[in-house]
Amino acid sequence: MHKFIKNIPGIWFWLANFLFWLLLTCLATENTYRGLIDSGKPASWFIIWWKYIPWWMLWALVAPFIVASSKSIPLKRGHPVAFIVKNILAGMFFMGGYWALTIIMTLVFEYDGFTLTNWVSAYEMWVRSLLHIDLIVYLAVLSLGYTISYYQSSRDEQLRNENLARQLVQVELQALKAQINPHFLFNTLNTIASLIRLDKKDQAVKALTELSMMLRKVLEHQSSQLTTLEQELEFINSYLAIQQMRFENKLQVKLDIDADCLHNDIPFMLLQPLVENAVQHGSQLESDNNLLSLTIKQHFNQLKVELINKVSEKSEHKGFGIGIKNCRERLDKLYQGKFSLQLQPLENHYFKTSLLIPLGEHND
Repeated sequence: MHKFIKNIPGIWFWLANFLFWLLLTCLATENTYRGLIDSGKPASWFIIWWKYIPWWMLWALVAPFIVASSKSIPLKRGHPVAFIVKNILAGMFFMGGYWALTIIMTLVFEYDGFTLTNWVSAYEMWVRSLLHIDLIVYLAVLSLGYTISYYQSSRDEQLRNENLARQLVQVELQALKAQINPHFLFNTLNTIASLIRLDKKDQAVKALTELSMMLRKVLEHQSSQLTTLEQELEFINSYLAIQQMRFENKLQVKLDIDADCLHNDIPFMLLQPLVENAVQHGSQLESDNNLLSLTIKQHFNQLKVELINKVSEKSEHKGFGIGIKNCRERLDKLYQGKFSLQLQPLENHYFKTSLLIPLGEHND
């Protein structure tokens, strides 16, 4: 019973249902009225409409409960007999109730009082009525109820599948992000250890301070995939500050960031492995002041990132190993192919990494 009450349609269904049966009553009235007029018989449209109310408008009351019944008796795999029996019993109940109410309303609308004679007359009128039409209407309403139930079930299933797919993407993204953290932490700790071995204690303390700030940001974004570009750059600046302490004159860092881009969201720690790779290449060169240029601008509805760094003459530089693979997989899951990540060798042993990602479009 509780399930049946729960499945009774809401107010909007009741309103649409009432208007539908009112329209149908008017159409039936108009059809009968025109037939009488065309045959030369006197007729009153309102009187015909009044007589049709017990037969058609009563469905406005019964139909929502038939729809609730269809939702309460779903077709379960392997139980067709129980489904048929339950619907037959429900049909007997609703049609019996509908016909009983029809007789009562006929007495109210067409007769004066509930006398035995009037009861007999109303019963005879009901017997002479087109009862098979009532059965067809009932089956039509029942079919509508099952159609609505099937549509809602399909929609709910689709939403569940979308939620599961979204959860799976989040799990995969967390796994990809988890690959970055130990790698970044290991390399950064090695940098600090090198400063300590070189007896650069003040710089080692400062590097630890920068590292603590970076770790705090990692913890803050433990359950989120996105961060603002401004926060991502703070993370990158802390990382570069540590590396410049270690390699001193080896690196010439140049940042050109469009201030209008700072509020835009990007994947957290997306740029770090790319910058780290550029640092590793520049620090291993014999020359000093090896350029590491990071440019970020807004290009229409896209964020355009360009990273240029110097590489060894013998370096093939075909990619970043796990780093580039990780970036591509994260970008693909977040932007579903709506991004561009290109690697391009330049003249004089420079290399450019170009990244384009859409603004405001990502898989939550």
